[in-house]
Amino acid sequence: MDDILNDAQDFEELYGKWEPKLYQASMADTDRHFASLVGGPRWDDPYTIILMHDTVEQTFSRSDVRRELRDIRVIPSSKDNIEPSYVTISLQGDIYVVGPDGSQHFIIPGTQAESETAPEIDFRSILPYDNRWLVAGSENFLKLGKGGSWEDVSPSLTTEYPYSGTEWAILGKNVKGEIFIVATQRPNQRYFTLYPGHPLFRSDMTEDERFELKKRLRAGKGTHPVLTTLFTGTPGSWKRQELPARIAEASPPYAWVAAITSDKQGNDYLVGSDGVVMIGIPESGFSEISSLPDREKHYSDAAYLDGKLILIADSELFRFDGHLAKTFTPKVKLQLGSKRVQPSAIFAREDRLHVFDYGNRIFSLVEGEWREYAIPNELLERPFKARKP
Repeated sequence: MDDILNDAQDFEELYGKWEPKLYQASMADTDRHFASLVGGPRWDDPYTIILMHDTVEQTFSRSDVRRELRDIRVIPSSKDNIEPSYVTISLQGDIYVVGPDGSQHFIIPGTQAESETAPEIDFRSILPYDNRWLVAGSENFLKLGKGGSWEDVSPSLTTEYPYSGTEWAILGKNVKGEIFIVATQRPNQRYFTLYPGHPLFRSDMTEDERFELKKRLRAGKGTHPVLTTLFTGTPGSWKRQELPARIAEASPPYAWVAAITSDKQGNDYLVGSDGVVMIGIPESGFSEISSLPDREKHYSDAAYLDGKLILIADSELFRFDGHLAKTFTPKVKLQLGSKRVQPSAIFAREDRLHVFDYGNRIFSLVEGEWREYAIPNELLERPFKARKP
C-alpha cells in the first residue's frame, strides 16, 4: 500500500513543527473499539495518522497516510468480540480500509486520486452500505459503488443559474438504518467576477466602468442565498425534508446541518448552525425545538445520554434540556496540553459519554465520574518511531 508509510525524512525542517490534532473519530456499537484521525491538514504537506484502539486489550494500531482524510466510519464485524474495521476517504478520492486484517487502499475511478488531470472533486464523507461505499463530495458527487463499478444515487435536485454544482455530505444513519444526506448549493463565484470572456466584459471599458461593474457583480452575488436541502432514506429512495427557512436559504456566513443522533424511543435529532435543534422521524418530518437565546451557537456534533442531548458548539460542550442549551464542562484535572477541553467528536455508548478532544485526549463520563486519557506521545510522532524493546 503506497500511501501507508513509515517515512524517516525530517519533515519539520521542510514544513515546520509537526502539531497533530485529533480532529475526527468513530466508535463501534460498544465503547470497546474506536478509531480516530490525527493530523494537521494543510495543502502543502497533507499527512494523517489513523489510530485504532481496543480499550479492553489496551492496544493501539497506527497507519500513516500522506493525504488529508475527511471522514472515518466503522465497518461492523459480523462476529461478536471481533475488532471492527474502519473506512476513511481522502480529499482526492482515495478510500482506505484499516482493521485487524491490515490495510487496503482503493481509488474511486475518474478522480484526482487516480490522475491529477481528473476533474477536481472535494470529497467529504463516506458510509458503508450494502457491502459497498456511499461517497459524497462536491460537483454533485453522490455515488454508490466499489472497485470499478459506481452509480449515481443523488436525489433529483436542480442546479440553476447562478449556482455551482451541488456539494453533498453524509450525516450518518439512524437506528433504523435510514441515511441522512445534505445538499449545499452556493452561488458560483465565476459569475460574479469580471474577467475577459465574462458576458459583460468589454475590452474598451474605462477604469470607472470596470470598477462600477465589479461593484455591481459583487452586490449581485449577495442577493443569492446559499441553499441547504436535507434528504433521508436509502440510495434510490430519498425523501426531501423541510428545514427552517434560515437554514434552507442563508446569506453568508452560510448555515448548515451538521449531525444526527437518536434516542431510545426512536426519535431522531438534527443539529446545526444558528442554534438549530430538530426532533422527528423521517416518515413524518422534523420540527425545531431550540430557542432564540441559543441562536449564536453553531452545533457540530451530538449524542444522546440520560434523556438529554449533549452538544458540541464552537469547541464547547452543552447539555440540551429540550429547550435551552446549558454549559456542560467535564470536571477533570487536565494533565497535558491545553487547559481547556476542545471537543471534536462525542459518542454515547452503554450509558457512558466519550468526548474526543483536539488536544489528543479522550474524556469519559462513567457513572457520573469524569476520566481523562491521553494518547501516548510516541503514537503522535512523525514519522512513527516504535518503542524499542
